[in-house]
Amino acid sequence: MHGTRKAPAQIERVTLTPEMAFDLLNHNQQNRPLQDRHVNRIASQIMAGKWKFNGDTIKISDTGDVLDGQHRLFAVIEAKTAVETVIIRGVARDAFSTIDTIRAVRSGADVLAINGASRYRTTISSALMWLIRWQRGCLPKFRDPRNKIENSDIEAAWAAHPDMEKAVERAMQLRGLGNPAVFAFVYYVMGNLNEAVAERMMETLEDPAGVPIDDPFYALRAWLLSENRKRREPLDCVAVIIKAANAAAKGRKVKVLSWKQSGQSAEAFPTLGIVKTGGANAR
Repeated sequence: MHGTRKAPAQIERVTLTPEMAFDLLNHNQQNRPLQDRHVNRIASQIMAGKWKFNGDTIKISDTGDVLDGQHRLFAVIEAKTAVETVIIRGVARDAFSTIDTIRAVRSGADVLAINGASRYRTTISSALMWLIRWQRGCLPKFRDPRNKIENSDIEAAWAAHPDMEKAVERAMQLRGLGNPAVFAFVYYVMGNLNEAVAERMMETLEDPAGVPIDDPFYALRAWLLSENRKRREPLDCVAVIIKAANAAAKGRKVKVLSWKQSGQSAEAFPTLGIVKTGGANAR
C-alpha cells in the first residue's frame, strides 16, 4: 500500500511589496503574538536601506498560515517599502514547532570573521559598537532598545575603521585595568583628534613610572585600580577617561578623578574637548 504523495514545496524569490505582505497576513488564520519592538527594529533597517537579501525564507504552510516571517511581513507594511526575499509555500503545518529551534545567533564577531578579521574579533566588535554609539551621540543611553547596534552596523563600521584592530591590539595590554574594548574605542577616537594626548594616556596606563601623581592619566590609572572597579559600569570608565583627557590636553593637574551619573550631585556626560591635531576624524 502506497502512502499519499505530498505536493512539493514551491520556492520563489520575490520582491515583497507591502500589498503582498498584507495579502499573506490576511490569509493567515493562526496569528501569533507580535513583538512590536522586533517589528519596529526590522522596519527601521528597511527604511535605512540596510535590508539585504540573505536567503532567509518566509514559510507558508499548506493551509495558508504564515509559519515563519510574520514580523518581517508587518515590518514591510510599516516601512511601506518592498524588499527582496524568498517565499516557500507548502510547508507542513505541524513543522512549526521545529522552526528556529537549532539556529545559532550570529554575533558581531561572526560578521568580522567573514570580513577578514583574524583575531580579537569579539573585542573589535565591542569597540566598534562603542564607536557607533559615540558617532550617534547616544552613549549615555546606549542600553535603550532604540539604540541597538545591528550586525550590519558593525560590518559598515569595520569597513570604515579597519585601524580599530590596531587600537584593540594596543588596548589588550591594559586588560588588567579594565575592558580592552572601551580602552580601544577611546584611544581610537582620541588618536584621531590628538595623537600626542592619546599616546601619553596609553603609555601612562601601561607604565606610570616617573609620571607625577598629579598627572591626569596617573589619576586615571589610580581610579581604574580603585577598590570598587569590579562594580563599575563601562559608561563610568568612558566618562572618567574623557575627563582625564580633557585635563591633560589643557595641562591641568589632577589628583582625584570621578564621575557621578545619578543622585543630587549628578553630572552630565562629559564632552571630549581635546584639540584636533591631525588624522582622520572618527566622528
